[in-house]
This record gives sequence, C-alpha cells and structure tokens, in this order.
Amino acid sequence: MSSAFTVPVGEVADINPTFKSATISPDELVDFLPMAAVDEGNSVALATEYRPLSDVQKGYTNFNDGDVLLAKITPCFENGKIAQVRLKHRCGFGSTEFHVLRPHAKKLDGRYLVHFLRRDEIRIDGARKMTGSAGQRRVPKHYLESLPIYLPALSEQRRIAAILDQADSLRAKRREALAQLESLSQSIFVEMFGDPVANPKRFPAKTLGEIIKFEGGSQPPASTFSSEDAPDRIRLVQIRDFKSDRFKTYIPRKLSKRFFEEDDVMIGRYGPPVFQILRGLAGSYNVALMKAVPRDGVTKDFVFHLLKEERLHKFVVANSERTAGQSGVNLELLEKYQAYLPPIELQIQFSKQMAQLKTMAKSMNDAQDESDSLFASLQHRAFRGEL
Repeated sequence: MSSAFTVPVGEVADINPTFKSATISPDELVDFLPMAAVDEGNSVALATEYRPLSDVQKGYTNFNDGDVLLAKITPCFENGKIAQVRLKHRCGFGSTEFHVLRPHAKKLDGRYLVHFLRRDEIRIDGARKMTGSAGQRRVPKHYLESLPIYLPALSEQRRIAAILDQADSLRAKRREALAQLESLSQSIFVEMFGDPVANPKRFPAKTLGEIIKFEGGSQPPASTFSSEDAPDRIRLVQIRDFKSDRFKTYIPRKLSKRFFEEDDVMIGRYGPPVFQILRGLAGSYNVALMKAVPRDGVTKDFVFHLLKEERLHKFVVANSERTAGQSGVNLELLEKYQAYLPPIELQIQFSKQMAQLKTMAKSMNDAQDESDSLFASLQHRAFRGEL
C-alpha cells in the first residue's frame, strides 16, 4: 500500500481511442451494443446483437473487449450506465453517447476502473460538470481525463476489484429474486384477466384512454432545485429516483403543479429505456414522467399491471417518437391501444393477492437495502486505500 499514489485517469487509460480497421474485413461480424444494452444494475455489458463491420463502422462508437463504457448523456450517466464490455467478436460498436475508456494494461485493471467510475461521488460530481443545454447535457471528455484515481499496484487493484465483484454479485442475486416476484405478479394478472388484445374472457372492450387518464408532469426552473428538504419544499421526482435515493431534489412547494402518492402509477415517458411503469414514491413529478389515473370502475393495481403487459410494452417501444437522441412515448397511440374492463369485483380480488406479494417484496427490499449499504461502504473504503 505504501507504493500507492493518485494520478489522473487520462494518464492510465486512453479515452475514446481511434478505431484501427486494417485487420478487419468489412463483412466480418462485430458485437453491437445500443444504450439499452448497458444495465444500470450491472457492471458488465454484453452485446445484444451482431452486425457486419460495414454496417456500423460509420456513425457508431468503437470499443474492444475489456474497455469500459460510460454513458455521457443525461439522464443515462446519472442513472449509472457504466460497465466493462465483454465481447464475442474481435471488436464492438455502439451508441455515440458512450465514452470509451481503455485501461493501460500494465498500469490499470479494468474491473478496478469500472468500480471506481460507478461510485456515487463520480456520478454526482460528473452531473455537475456536464456541458450543453437542458436534456442534451453530457459529461465532457476532459472531466474523465482529469479525474484523480487512487492507484495501488496492479495486484492490489485486482484484489480490491475481486472483493467489490463478490459484493456486487450478492446485490445482483437479490435484484433477480425481486424481479422473479414481479414476474409472478404479472403471471397472476394474465391468469385472472387474460391477454388485453385477445380478451379471451370477453370483458367489455375499451381503449386505454377510456379507462386511464394520462397526466403529464411539470418542469420548474433548475435554479429552484435544492438537495435539502424544508417545510416549504416538496420532492421533485425524476425517473432515476425510482432506482435510487442518491440524487434527491426538492423545489418550493408553491412551484409544484403536479402531485402523486406512493400507490399512484407513474410512466417514464422518455428513454432509454422508454415506457417504464413505476410506483412507490410520492411528491411532485417532472416532464419526463406522467401519471396514469384510473377512471371510474378501475383500480390502480389493475392499471399498473395492465401497463406492464408485454405486448403493450413492445407496441409502445416500437412506436416511440425519437427527438434529440431520446425516445419518447407516443401518447396518442397509447390512448388508442385496445384493452378491456374487467368487473370491479375481480379487480379488487386481484388487489388482495397483490397485497400479499407486496408484504413479501418489502422484506426482500430490506435485504437489498442492506447489501446496497454494504457495497457502498466497501466502495468508499476501496478508493481511499482502506480496504
């Protein structure tokens, strides 16, 4: 540990290195990773598809196996889309909204680097240093180049990375268990009500707009934002907040125009990933969210799981509108989507079953919070030379 020192990341890693195509033929397959392939909860990214080099050589970002991808655009950066890429082919390509960091093999371990960059401190500080206009703000290359990183010997870096990988694996297993519980709730929905389009139980046919009112959010000036709560303030909830409480934002209550409660159904309007169906928080909400308000004879639990139905989700994503590099929900098409209206008694019965699953989910979430706290503590100590 005595030989450890701090250096700028740019001295031990190449950032956005130039692609050298001389040894690869145009028809050779390469890995392809869009932004959606990098999961906020995973420090490793795998290709979702493969394409000929000639299809992606222009207009996309190149990277090699073991490189670290960092989403530079908001809100992907703040959400934690930072991962080390593992490739099947000789090289890969992906979104132009990635910064690529290639560690110098004799100085910096890739796993050590990815854990360093995924810390909350980096995401908070990097968000402050973004440049560009609202909605198109990006982490500049020079910010990454100048980031000071604690650099022990390679063997020590690998030891630290292995500890963090093990702790991160525990978190991933608990997230997977929660996901399986969510999958069970959707299975119960389909069993009770059937597919909304096929409508095998012959419920009255209704469009989504006939059973749900969609209410968009409001966007107060960023100059009114505060990280501190107060009696005259209210939390301004953004999409990222449903994954983490690390970036709480508060605004003056008098400026809030849209409100929601913990059991309300919220929709992430923009992506990637587009059309996230969310609940569990309360406060005011910004323009990236909208509230799905049940009309008469409809319960919130029914709305929540109806909007999470797989065929509907694929339809919305396929018809999302793209503006300035971001996809967004086409509200007009969403309102016209064909659905159904089961009897209110059946919806209430469904809610009772969901309440039982919610009790199970709470204990699992508590365990997840404990593992997240342990991991955060290990991260903090690791890059201070205390692990």
